[in-house]
Amino acid sequence: MSKYLYIFGYETPRQRENNAAHEWDDEDSAAVFIEAETERQALEWGYSVSKEFVKALFDGGDAPWDASRFAAWVDSDYAQNYSPAQLATILTVRCGDYPDIDKMLGIISGEATTTAATLGA
Repeated sequence: MSKYLYIFGYETPRQRENNAAHEWDDEDSAAVFIEAETERQALEWGYSVSKEFVKALFDGGDAPWDASRFAAWVDSDYAQNYSPAQLATILTVRCGDYPDIDKMLGIISGEATTTAATLGA
């Protein structure tokens, strides 16, 4: 099994409101390492993680991640693109398992002790 860095874009509730009101295109990104047999498998599972993350971000409300067509990809050069300090804060899951979404939300909101889980992609 290999470890893949899955990165995905999303918009927060505030960004969604401001984007609609001002015709902006503001968004954030988050990441999770996925242990999988193939890059494609990691990417497909990453889509499921993104959907659950956004669902939790909107408290289960109507904010379908996949309908918004946000960017999502596996970064195969992550060791060159991000510092070890940044990479050390990113949660790791096996394909088929969800990360601790509440912990991810805490990291992006600044409520967690680690602060670099979101990548400025």
